[in-house]
Amino acid sequence: MPKTCDAPRALSFARLWTLVRPEKLGRFGLRAFIAITLLVLESALAVLAPVILSHIVGALSKHATIEAVLWLVAEFALIRCVIALAEPLRNIVFKPVTAELQRRLALLGLRHLHSMSVRYHLDRQTGAITRVLDRGVSAVESVLDLFLFNVLPNVLELLMTFVVIVRVFHVRYLLVLLIAIAIYSSISYAFTRARMAARRRRNVCSGAAQHRLLDSILNFETVRSFGNAEYEIKRYDKAQTTFRDADIRLNQLVNLSQATRGILIAVTTAALFVFAAEDVVHQRLGVAQFVLIGAYLRSLYSAVGSLNYVSAGWQNARVDLENYLELLASESEIKAPENPVDVPLKLREAGAASVVFSDVSFGYDPDREILKHVTLDVPSGTSLAVVGHTGSGKSTLGRLLTRAFDVSSGEICVDGHDIRQFAPEDLQGVIGIVPQDTVLFNAGIGENIAYGRPGASQEDVEDAARRAQIHDFILSLPKGYETVVGERGLKLSGGEKQRVAIARVLLKDPRILLLDEATSALDTQTELAIQQELEALSRTRTTIMIAHRLSTIASVDQIIVMDKGRIIERGTHAELLVLGGQYASMWRAQSGEFTIRA
Repeated sequence: MPKTCDAPRALSFARLWTLVRPEKLGRFGLRAFIAITLLVLESALAVLAPVILSHIVGALSKHATIEAVLWLVAEFALIRCVIALAEPLRNIVFKPVTAELQRRLALLGLRHLHSMSVRYHLDRQTGAITRVLDRGVSAVESVLDLFLFNVLPNVLELLMTFVVIVRVFHVRYLLVLLIAIAIYSSISYAFTRARMAARRRRNVCSGAAQHRLLDSILNFETVRSFGNAEYEIKRYDKAQTTFRDADIRLNQLVNLSQATRGILIAVTTAALFVFAAEDVVHQRLGVAQFVLIGAYLRSLYSAVGSLNYVSAGWQNARVDLENYLELLASESEIKAPENPVDVPLKLREAGAASVVFSDVSFGYDPDREILKHVTLDVPSGTSLAVVGHTGSGKSTLGRLLTRAFDVSSGEICVDGHDIRQFAPEDLQGVIGIVPQDTVLFNAGIGENIAYGRPGASQEDVEDAARRAQIHDFILSLPKGYETVVGERGLKLSGGEKQRVAIARVLLKDPRILLLDEATSALDTQTELAIQQELEALSRTRTTIMIAHRLSTIASVDQIIVMDKGRIIERGTHAELLVLGGQYASMWRAQSGEFTIRA
């Protein structure tokens, strides 16, 4: 999401209707029908109640019998009781509908976010994305409540009240009300536009301030090591000041609109009471009708006040929905094929697969290529190591293989198929990755390991942990495999996190193994033990290793050396030492040797 306070563009709500239309609700549609029926009944009784009240006043003014008055009072009480029961019953009936909608929209949002490319997430603030999703899902319930249980009943009540006023009173009463409503609507429209713009700005400024706070806290150690606490506070203060000004502006508009509407209601009330009093004095109306117009004015105030609430609530919800729909409208640069190729049986169940890069070029920025015409072939069941200086494009090869990004030109094939022909989840299902920077979920260690194969037994999880040389460490913890590792695994050391990641990929047992500096954070003894496990796994797998420590790749089938996005050397360990090029130079630097030993 943007870091500035620019307001997002408004979007069409046709997309929202396709998500919430009744036929998508199935059995929940009946609940919606019952709720609306109760709503109509409640509105009709709300209009009838003042009529009964006026009859009571009329009966008393004509000295009617106590029995007649009591019957009218009983009718009035019954109507009020039904109204009192209708609203909570309606809410009870309808709540499962809104809850189901929220569940579906939340899942839809998360599914869409997981379908987006890595670049999409890198370009946006995670906190801002989650706020858009949460607010959008909540706004759906708000909109349904506003329109079904505020706008619809109030409009029905107003229309039925207008009918009664025309039948009981003079048409001039209705004209005054219609003029007042027209003025009220014009004022509301003007304030609504201003408040929506202010609301959008406030939301975005709030997101920018929250991002600044979150970023500062997540990087607490860096802030402390540089002694930059005051600098961070000043940056946060700047963001909070911008948010404060936007919040004050919104509050001013809200209160100014309320004051303007209040004055209009007061003037309208005075005009109608003058008309009614004049009609009573000239005996065109009775006292009962005067009471009736007063009661209807009170109900009209309530309806107008509710519509005022609807206006404010709609402004808030609309901005949140716009942002949510904008999120859903975003398209991923990684396109899933319309007719994906089935993953071959040997990839799903056993064996390995060939990996071929054919004249591949790529750049994170279109104006700056990272990889330039890279061609390589990793036969099924063999191992390849990729080495080179920092920035040479080593890790980019792995990102392209998993379709974190798509190639700019050329193609990458797995088992003879362009990887763009596979469904993304199928491709990712056959590749196991141990990344250079391991990130764990804020959950138990056992749960993090089991993430490699959801549903795995505890025995399988522990076996993977043993093979990754971390089982004994886990058992030494007070809660063992239930020990929560903290946000992004920050409660574990770099080596411990890396061993959890290795256990996870060992449990997954993938067909293609991608190791990006997989043992860089381990001590020599642990690295050697894990290296043996990985080598055993890779004997029946296609393995690609991105390495800095050359000692870990001496036994691989093929090594390529990259420099500035190109392959400059390739061969086995022995062949590259004999070649005496960059690989040999790197080997000597790491091993302390100054002569090449073939």
